[in-house]
Parts: sequence; structure tokens; C-alpha cells
Amino acid sequence: MKKLDVYGVCNPLVDLLSHVPDSFLKKRGIQKNIMHLVSLDQQQELLNGLTTEQIEVEFAAGGSGANSMIGIAQLGGKSAFSGKIGRDEHGQLYREKLEDTGVQDCLAEGEGATGSSLILVSEDGRRTMNTYLGMSRELQNPDIDPEVMQASKYLYLTGYLWDTESQKKSVLNALDEAKKREIKVALSLSDPFCVTRHKDDFIKLLKGYASMVFCNQEEAFTLLDTEITQQALEILSEWTETVALTLGANGALISYHGQTYYIDPLPIKVEDTTGAGDAFAAGFLYGMTNEMSPLDSGRIGATLAGAVIEQTGPRYQGDAPQLIREKIGIIL
Repeated sequence: MKKLDVYGVCNPLVDLLSHVPDSFLKKRGIQKNIMHLVSLDQQQELLNGLTTEQIEVEFAAGGSGANSMIGIAQLGGKSAFSGKIGRDEHGQLYREKLEDTGVQDCLAEGEGATGSSLILVSEDGRRTMNTYLGMSRELQNPDIDPEVMQASKYLYLTGYLWDTESQKKSVLNALDEAKKREIKVALSLSDPFCVTRHKDDFIKLLKGYASMVFCNQEEAFTLLDTEITQQALEILSEWTETVALTLGANGALISYHGQTYYIDPLPIKVEDTTGAGDAFAAGFLYGMTNEMSPLDSGRIGATLAGAVIEQTGPRYQGDAPQLIREKIGIIL
């Protein structure tokens, strides 16, 4: 099997993306800028509301972990992705779209509907996700391939996998396998919603398995019950080898073996924040698995994230190596 930089495991979801006025959210009592788990009927009700208000919906193959693996491939890295899709039209479309991006397809299938996420982008560019997990909830131990893991420098997992017992058992099995095989583990905390629900489990993961953690300021504060950024960084640095803490418009902080690096923010025009954290993780993982410094890896992540924010959709739509070369002078 060919060598890989990163093997990602997450929920494969068809993204349904729509730009909405804040009034659309307020009218329906939807809390802004977090991920909500919904039923298929609830998601359909929201889609019907968009149709009634004549608001367009765009379709793409997505999910947080897949976005990051695709970002790595766009930069020239080697990545693979696992998750569970349904044997339906959306599942077939998802598989085709993933393969088109250059990511190694390790998807499993089951009898049921492929998951989907209705992403409502507000006027300020913030995204509110209404996610129906579908077949992704049925992830089983055999759906995470230990041989692909062995071929990878990192196993990348997201907090979204903690939402069902089946997924949780599969992830714990994969973590034990990674530890046995001495494969490094990177964990994204994913969303304040996830952190609130699974705080104790995430702390155990960080202390017992993770070599690298990705989080934004709100997720870190929620996890650690603090509102002091430096304190959050110090605590996380005691638990993991590498911390990538993003600060929104204020840039990012990287801690690597106790040494701190500040990543300056780039001047950008906010269009849509969907996928920004995924893009940062992609750029940082690409750099760290291709012998770049934590500082340059963070700069690549910030540049790719900024480019994603300036467009509609969860992934950069241009030539990623050219973007990095022109923006920050790093040749990939």
C-alpha cells in the first residue's frame, strides 16, 4: 500500500449550502453559528422554508473530515478518508466527488440514507449547520482500515464522531490500534456543541491518545472552563505534543513541544466561514507531515483558511499550491 500523510475518519455528508438573512434563523428559533443534529423531517422542513422564501441551495460532497483530507490533496499531499455512506444516489455521488479530488476512497456502505448537512450562512458569513447523520451513525470497527492507518503518518479524527455509541466504539478501537502501531493521532474538537456534550470524553482523548489537537477559542474555553487564551494553550500543551488554537480574525497560536508560535491574520473579506477550520487543519497537517516548521505549517493553514472564507463553499476552488506561493512565498 502506498504511503499516506493523513488518514481521516469522519461523517461523510452531502452539503446543502444556502445564504440566508438572520431573520430566517430567528423566525425558526435556530441558535446561530453551531452545529445542530436534526431529523430528516426537520431538515426537509427547513429546505421547504428556503423554497418558500425563494432562497437557493447549492450541493457538494462534504463533512468536516473530508474537507480537510481534500484540502491536503489540493496542496499536493496524500490523504485517505473513511466514513459510512448509504447505498443511494447521494452515496454514489459522494464517492464520485471524493475520488475526483484525489483523496483515497476508503468509504464503507450500508442500507440507509447517506447523511446530509444543511448549512445556513448568515449575512456576517457565519455558518449554522443542521445535520442529519444518516448512515454515518452506523460506523463499525471494520469500517476503519488498520492497514491504511499503518501506511499513514497521522490518523485524523473529529469530535463529530462522538455523537453515537456505534461511532464512539469504532473510534476507541481505532485509537487503541493507532497506539499499538505507534501512529500519531490528530483530533479536531469540531464545534462548541460537541465539546459541551462530550467534554469529559474529549479530555480523556487528549490526555490518553492525541498527539495534536485543533480547536478554536470558543471550543477551548468550553472544554477547559476558562476565558484566558494563554491558560487554555498551556493546559492543552501539557496534554498534547502539538496544539493549533485558532483565534478567528486575530490569527492563531501554535504550541509545539512547549514552544509557542503566533500566526498573524491575513487581511480578508468574509464571504462564508464554512470549512475555515477544516482548511486550517488541512494546511497545518500538510506542512507538519511534509517536514515543514510549525510556523510555516500554521501560515499555510491560515492562508488556505482565509481563501476559503473569501468564497462560498467549504473548500478552496482554485490552485492551492499557487495560492500559497503567491500569498506567503512558500513553494510546495
